[in-house]
Amino acid sequence: MTITGYFRFEQLSDEVKSANGIRSKARIDCVKYAGNCTGLTNFVNSKGQLFFYLTPAREIITADSKRIADWSLTNNSQNLSSIYIEDLDYPNLGYGYCNSNRLLSNGLPNPMFHFRNDGYLFLANPDYSVIELLIVPDGRHLISLHYQKLIDGGYDSEIKTLRDEGKPFYSYAVL
Repeated sequence: MTITGYFRFEQLSDEVKSANGIRSKARIDCVKYAGNCTGLTNFVNSKGQLFFYLTPAREIITADSKRIADWSLTNNSQNLSSIYIEDLDYPNLGYGYCNSNRLLSNGLPNPMFHFRNDGYLFLANPDYSVIELLIVPDGRHLISLHYQKLIDGGYDSEIKTLRDEGKPFYSYAVL
């Protein structure tokens, strides 16, 4: 199996947000996960929730305009990854790279540093209210090949297995 981690992020309903004191419209929460991946632990809050803010990449990334993605997933003043979509025939499939910064803003060693060579594949619905993150360990340098394999359907059976094995990441209260 090439993919070692699967995380499904969703924009929660207004009812669930209200019951859990969540106000942000740009927040997507991890509702399901599978596999063996610990590289996202730096993004889990004190309640045990894993979430990101869908942020326009141009607001936080400084790079050549040809290298800036449309969206980034951010939290704790850090960028997990930008979401690059190169094949416009498949606008719901993208790829990204693990944040390779060695230090956090407070100067402590980044616990994600060990995972900085991981590659990310993304599956999203048209409005990005659902984003599935697939982690390819040590896939950073060959992520474009993994991206093409995703487009060609080469990961379909692995994705189905991970979706079927998925467990809730956090139990959200509902009204």
